[in-house]
Amino acid sequence: MSDRHPLVAQRLVDPEICTACYGCYEACPTGAIHIRHRQVTIDPNLCNDCRACVDECGTGAIDVVRWVPMDLRYSLDDQFSWDSLPAEDIR
Repeated sequence: MSDRHPLVAQRLVDPEICTACYGCYEACPTGAIHIRHRQVTIDPNLCNDCRACVDECGTGAIDVVRWVPMDLRYSLDDQFSWDSLPAEDIR
């Protein structure tokens, strides 16, 4: 890990197993969950990793954390474009 690019944990939703039941959306106390066309994403600027969404998710779709450089976190637009999670080492 470089001092110039410290890694941070970013919680993601696996679009291949998410059923868009909206339980995570209702459980999130910070409003970090966004839904567009039945695809669920997590805003890295709002998520405090309280795990309320993880506890609510019956499929395990939100139990995904990737370590990424703070300045290269996946945006909502990035996440909305996925059909599957990107490889862990693309950043």
